[in-house]
Amino acid sequence: MLLARFVLLLNLVVLGSFGSGAPGPVAQVDYFADNGYGNPVGTLQHPAVEHYQGVTYVAYQGPHEDPYVAAYVHATGRWLGPVQAGVSLMGKAPDQIDPGELDNHGKPALVVDRQGYIHLVFGSHGGDPKNGKNPLGAFFMGTKGKMTHAVSVKPGDISAWRVVDNIPAFGTYNQWVKLANGDLYLFYRHGGHRSDWVYQKSVDDGRTFAAPVSVLKHKVSAASRTIDDSWYAWFDVGQGDTITASYVYHPCADPKHNAHRQNVYFMQMAARTGGWTNVQGERLTLPVTKEAADKLTLVEATGTVKSTHGTCHVDTAGRPHLAFPVGHELHYYRWDGQAWQKPVVIGAGQGRVDDGDFIIDSPLHVRMILGQTREGANDISWWETTDGGLTWAKGAPLIASKELSFTPSAIARNAHPDAVMLLASRSSTEPHLYRRMFLVGGQGPLGRPAAEAGHLGNRLEQIKSLPPPSLAKAEAKRKKKAGLSDDDL
Repeated sequence: MLLARFVLLLNLVVLGSFGSGAPGPVAQVDYFADNGYGNPVGTLQHPAVEHYQGVTYVAYQGPHEDPYVAAYVHATGRWLGPVQAGVSLMGKAPDQIDPGELDNHGKPALVVDRQGYIHLVFGSHGGDPKNGKNPLGAFFMGTKGKMTHAVSVKPGDISAWRVVDNIPAFGTYNQWVKLANGDLYLFYRHGGHRSDWVYQKSVDDGRTFAAPVSVLKHKVSAASRTIDDSWYAWFDVGQGDTITASYVYHPCADPKHNAHRQNVYFMQMAARTGGWTNVQGERLTLPVTKEAADKLTLVEATGTVKSTHGTCHVDTAGRPHLAFPVGHELHYYRWDGQAWQKPVVIGAGQGRVDDGDFIIDSPLHVRMILGQTREGANDISWWETTDGGLTWAKGAPLIASKELSFTPSAIARNAHPDAVMLLASRSSTEPHLYRRMFLVGGQGPLGRPAAEAGHLGNRLEQIKSLPPPSLAKAEAKRKKKAGLSDDDL
C-alpha cells in the first residue's frame, strides 16, 4: 500500500510539472536517461535490474562513477528518476574525458528485499589499503575505493538513501543472490586478483551479514612460483534453495599481471546446509583450489585459448546451462543428466556474437539476448534454440542502430516481459564518456519524453575545460595494461 501511494504521488508530481495550457506534441526518445558514465553496466556486477510489485528498478554507474537508480512504473508507463543513490570514492571531478582515468569496477548491483527496501552494493575495486588489512586477499594493480552498501530510506522509494556500514571494504565484482525465502547472499572477490571469492549471508533483509565464507581459493600455483591461482566467477540462484557458481581460471603472473584466463567450471551450493557439490553431486571442500576445480568441476578445458566469465542458469529439472565466451566465439553448454553436451558455437558463420544472458523456457528451449555488430550495424537481439542448443536461430532485435553500440546488463531478476535488460549505449562520434541508458523488452525500448530523459545538466560545459586526452599517456597506459579490459583487473 505504501509503495502504491508513493508511485501515485510521484506520477502526479511528474504529470503536473509540465504546467497547463493547450496540449501539444511531446518529443519522445528511446532512452530514459543520458547520464550513464564510462562503462555503466556489465553482466558481472549483477543484477542491475529487478521487477518488484509492478515497478522495475534499475541501477547503473553515473557521473563521477557514483551509483544512480531509476524506476519504471508499468501501470502508468512513467519513469521516476534517476537519482544519485550514493558516492563512489573512485570518482574524479570534473568527470573525465579520458577513458583511461576511469576505473569502472564499482558499478552497482541491486536487489529488493522482502519488505520492499532497495539495496545497492557499489564503489570498490579491491578496496584502499587505508581501510586496513585485507584478511582474504591482496591489494594489487591499483586497487582502490570502498565497497559500500546503501539502502533506500523507505520501501519502494528511490528518492532517499542511507549507507549501512555492515560489509567489508575490500570487494570487487559485487553480485546479489536472493532465494525464494528472501535470504540474501552477497558474493564478491575479496580484494584484487590474488584474493578469495567469498559470500556473506543475510537472513534479516540485509540488516546484518554473517562473516565472509571463502568459496574459491587464491594461492601460489603448484605449477609455478611465478603464477598465482585466481578466478572470475558468476553466481546465481539455482533450483529450490541451490546457488550456482560458474567460473574461469586466471593464472595471474607474479609480480606483473597478464590478461589470460582459461577453462570453464561449474559447481553448486545447497543453501540449507552450506555444502557445495559438483554437477554429479560429489562433495567439495571449501575453499575450492585449482587442483580440486580441475578434477571435479571442469566443464571445458580451453588451454591457451582465452575464456571469459559467462552466465549460468538451471532448467526445471535443475540441470545447468552455461554460455561463456571462448576466444572469439560464444560457447553454449548443457548438462543432460549424464554428461556435459559438447560445446556449441552460437551464431557460427554469422559473424562475431558478443556476450549476453539468457532465459530457459524448458530444458530444450532457451532464449538468449546477445549483441552483434555486422555490416556496419549494431543490435541487441533474441537468439533461440528448441533442440537443447544444437542449433540456434537469430530472432527479432530488441534494439538496433548504425550510430550506437550497446553494452548489456544481466537479465533482470523477476523480469517483466517489457523490461528484460538494461543497456548502455556508446557513440564513437561523441567526445565525452556519458552514455544513454535503455531498458528493453518485448515492446522494444521503454523510452520517455525527451525533456524528462536529459539529466546531464551543465556537465558537458564543465568538461570543456579539460585538456584532450594525451596520446602519449594513452599509449603508455595501453602498454602497461597490455590489452587488459575492465574485467581483467
